[in-house]
Amino acid sequence: MGDDLLQALELRLKGMKRVENTGFTNEAEAAGYFQEKEGILDEMGKTLESVKSATGTEIEAVKATLKEFRTMLKSSAANPKELTRQEVQYQLGKAIAAAWTGNMQALGELKCTPNLKSDNWNNPKDFQWTAEKGFQLSNTKAALGEPMGNMATNEQFLINPIYENAIMQDAAKQSVMMPLVKHRPMTGPSIFLPQRDRGGVELKWLTAYGQKIDGSKPQGATRVELKAYTLAGFIPWYDEFEEDVFVDLGAMFMDEFTETYALEFDKQCLLASNAPFTGAFNAADIKQKVISGAAAAALTYKDLREAVLMVPAEERKDCRWFFHESVLAHVTGIVDANGRPVWRGPTDGKPGTVDGYAYTESHILPQMGDIVTNSSFAIFMNPKRIIHGNRKGVEIKRFDATTEALEYGELFLRFRKRDGFLVTRAKGNMVLLKTGA
Repeated sequence: MGDDLLQALELRLKGMKRVENTGFTNEAEAAGYFQEKEGILDEMGKTLESVKSATGTEIEAVKATLKEFRTMLKSSAANPKELTRQEVQYQLGKAIAAAWTGNMQALGELKCTPNLKSDNWNNPKDFQWTAEKGFQLSNTKAALGEPMGNMATNEQFLINPIYENAIMQDAAKQSVMMPLVKHRPMTGPSIFLPQRDRGGVELKWLTAYGQKIDGSKPQGATRVELKAYTLAGFIPWYDEFEEDVFVDLGAMFMDEFTETYALEFDKQCLLASNAPFTGAFNAADIKQKVISGAAAAALTYKDLREAVLMVPAEERKDCRWFFHESVLAHVTGIVDANGRPVWRGPTDGKPGTVDGYAYTESHILPQMGDIVTNSSFAIFMNPKRIIHGNRKGVEIKRFDATTEALEYGELFLRFRKRDGFLVTRAKGNMVLLKTGA
């Protein structure tokens, strides 16, 4: 028993010695990484204390290794390497080139890992890379020189989570909805979330000791399902990969990914209609405020105010308007009954407001020239009612199974990411502005 425990600890220590040498994009990321490693060391130390049958020399050797690694970890945590944007682009470009050409050694050194599963993708922490054995599952012992699976035919790779975080930070800067909605990590294809009315519990005062409790049980919350699906994108690519273009490759991928992903994120939050999610504009049971005219130009301060008052006060304080820029341009000229503009521009770092409520501009919403009769063109809501389910992992793959590849020899770099979107509690809490018939 003691020998087995020692062998397990030694195997785990070998994996632990792979301190992240690719760097971090921010201090919080580095702190979380080193905190996780410190916790693993504590756990290993406690396990070592339970070993009785092994010799004192073996135990002391493992203890010395633990002490050495703890010292190295403290030194690394005190001075974590923070990657510049150009370094992230270089390493990401190098990883893309390696995935394209099948350079397993470069992928392993950059902490990119094979993705062998179709539904529940592999976790990067499940793998370790060594020059002798190639990619191996971290908790699996294999014969010397035996690679993990048939890596020669696997062309799907998950990029280093550090690069993924940097890409998603860029996407959040381009998306108007990503910084506003509620994000929920997902480890599976779907989760069920409770959806309560305010309070969700019926209360009753007891006026006498020993009084029987009647009707004070919690009301059962309605459960809604948040599903995640896979989003795939195809970038026309080429295969001339030299070291001097790695920065450009990484920058191109980040630009292409963030621009298209941010746009799709906003679409799924706001306008999607079962594609495959339903956005806020098409949510079931959402309230509608029909304005006083058949054209958006007929919008008045009274329409805006009546729409706001359709939302309960406790919900209203967290709501904001969402307009197209051209609609906002019209709103800036609207005045109330006293001749005061309803629009207040941003000042001293404070956001602009419309009739006292913050607003967000989105170019994917209907613009003034395209708004027809009997159509919705703006929404007043709390964006936190939209839940984004985030399944970690961005996969890249050389992709040539296309008509273009057969006819013209054009190749693509395919990327995949998994997300879910769900609009919750739209009934009574969200209001659409709609033109008259």
